[in-house]
Amino acid sequence: MKGVVSLRKKLPLRAVLILGAGALLLAKSGTVAEGIRAGIRVCLEQAVPALFPFLIFAEFFAVSGVGKILAAPFPMLERLLGFPRGGASVLLLSLAGGYPAGPKMLAEFTRSGRLSPTAASSMLCSCVNVSPAFLIAGVSVPFFGSIQPGAVMFGCQIAASLAVALLTRLFWGSFWKEPSLSKNYTPPPMVNSFVHAAASGGKSMLLICCYVLIFSAFSALLAPLPYSQSWIGFLEVTLGCAGLGAFPFWEKVVLATAFTSFGGICVWMQTAALLRDSGISMKKFALMRCVHLFVSLFLTIFCFKRMPLPAEVFSSYSTASVLRGSATAASAALLILVCMMGLLCGGKCDKI
Repeated sequence: MKGVVSLRKKLPLRAVLILGAGALLLAKSGTVAEGIRAGIRVCLEQAVPALFPFLIFAEFFAVSGVGKILAAPFPMLERLLGFPRGGASVLLLSLAGGYPAGPKMLAEFTRSGRLSPTAASSMLCSCVNVSPAFLIAGVSVPFFGSIQPGAVMFGCQIAASLAVALLTRLFWGSFWKEPSLSKNYTPPPMVNSFVHAAASGGKSMLLICCYVLIFSAFSALLAPLPYSQSWIGFLEVTLGCAGLGAFPFWEKVVLATAFTSFGGICVWMQTAALLRDSGISMKKFALMRCVHLFVSLFLTIFCFKRMPLPAEVFSSYSTASVLRGSATAASAALLILVCMMGLLCGGKCDKI
């Protein structure tokens, strides 16, 4: 009864907020449309080329059961970090594939019963990472004129993720004695695994693009506020990094590190969407993300002050970085092959 009364009290406030949002959309429709167009460019030129292949690969990796091959050389690392056996594969792919790859794999392992939600909640703290492709090709080269700053920042964020994993083990215990991620698991046929991964990766990519568009529109509304370029990256990381060219060298270093380490509220909401119905909690992640940000900033500034850097990284210019693809006979043949696999698999992949 108390819950019903509380809900009735909240309804007027919700109605005001929803109606206010609708009125703002009507009043600023041009600004919102421009933000959506900017978000579409981000999706087509950055998000989809950088993330979509790794989303499919992460899902295929988790479903096909080959994760034990990648994790095999790292048993001591798993024991040190308190990961279940086979868990190193999640950390390694999250470092290679970018923000969604780790949560995608953790959700799949948990839903299939190979990983407990408690262990996955702890692993999540260190398995949401920026990809080297975005940090180097999307930040370092266009805004610093060199690969080296991006490589240094990425190395510092790897160290920060390892530090967070160690602290997570210290605070919440080790899960190394849990059953291996590959124990008692019979993977489906490879064709079924791939078709399932392609379908699941496509759905996840569409969800991510939806959040990018929402936050792009929201960021466009907030752009007129003072110093918006200094904090907009904490809402949507790609839009924040796109404005780094307006800052001097050290401010670029601090903001680029802060934006990519924190990930942005947009990435957090994408992570929450990928973890939906998996039982994985983000409470530990929210706390330890602040630790990841602090450690990344400290290590990056420390390394930049002590490493010789090429002169061009101190320049104030910036260039646009656009990722482009090409249609070839080989890609057309591959597309036909994938379609044939989908037809042969039929509805079986839905049962995975």
